Amino acid sequence: MSAHEFGYWLQQFLNACTLASFYVPLAMAFALVQGLTNKIFLSFGDFAMYAAFAAIYAGLAGLLAGNNTAVILAISLALAVFSSSALGQFAATHVFAPLIGHTSQAFMIASIGVSIALQEVMRLQGGARDLWMMPLFDGAAFRIFEGTFPVQIGVMQIISVATSALAIGTVFFIMQFTAAGRYWKACSQSERLAKLSGVNTLTVLRWSCIGSAALASVSGWIIAVSYGGVTFSMGLMLGFKAMFASVIGGFGTVSGAIIGGIFLAFLETLWTATFPLAYRDVAVFGFIILNSHVKTGRTLQFRHKAGKRGLDERPARICHLLLSWSCLVGLQGTDTGTLPEDCWRQHHVQLPLFQDDLWFCRTATQAPA
Repeated sequence: MSAHEFGYWLQQFLNACTLASFYVPLAMAFALVQGLTNKIFLSFGDFAMYAAFAAIYAGLAGLLAGNNTAVILAISLALAVFSSSALGQFAATHVFAPLIGHTSQAFMIASIGVSIALQEVMRLQGGARDLWMMPLFDGAAFRIFEGTFPVQIGVMQIISVATSALAIGTVFFIMQFTAAGRYWKACSQSERLAKLSGVNTLTVLRWSCIGSAALASVSGWIIAVSYGGVTFSMGLMLGFKAMFASVIGGFGTVSGAIIGGIFLAFLETLWTATFPLAYRDVAVFGFIILNSHVKTGRTLQFRHKAGKRGLDERPARICHLLLSWSCLVGLQGTDTGTLPEDCWRQHHVQLPLFQDDLWFCRTATQAPA
């Protein structure tokens, strides 16, 4: 590899780190609520958009007041976190807590309604215009590699990555060393048992939404101060990418959301560095669709609990179709009326059923009576 190529790819690596700094907190926000409720929540992209607008307004006010850059960054971050957290508390109390016992579809539709309401509010108050702020630190950067392709990293890139890492570390500390983290883990594993143990599950949901909104605000703040521009319509794409990043790493797991966010950032950067930028989102979403169909490593998991071997109950169309196909191939010539029971007896697994718009497999160690 020549010095020019090395410098080029090193620069792309640094760019991917900046991109990951706002994808990862957003994916973690999605994973915190999804892991707790097992329901899809699509509003965090618009929470980030709302926080980005708050950060831009605070930054512009600070610039007009003549404050230095450090004060502007601190005030804008504080306002972004406060406004998004307050919005998360309101949404959790008045929208999502009443729907926690309803179907996943009702929960998801409510989250879409919250997103649409936020988009319309910001569209009307901003006159449907994009909002821009001048670059902070006057574009100052550190050159870390000399050569035919110089490599540099901006001061705002360093601050963005450091802020994101601090937010991620805070979440991990809370999860590992505080009662709030233990309550979240208990509710995510079994809400009913957590209630029987005296845990107020609605309070856990409320604080999880507040914490997730705060994480989304960090992403919005990074977008505002690093790229300088926000628009009322950017939340939808951010929300979808946060969900897909969580899916890539493992649905509803915080560590998986981190891995998925980093992977998504590097995938986008790799495409941008190699292929036309216009097709970046097409390629990314195409990869995610392909990944959701062929990723059986996470959808087909064998567990040993109480001496029983079973399949993890997760939506996995390819896994279930393969199981069905293996049953059909192994039972050629068998009376079709007894096919499901014979399939159960031979492979200890039912044929996939279609229920509530999700494919699922159930396991058993004994054939039905």
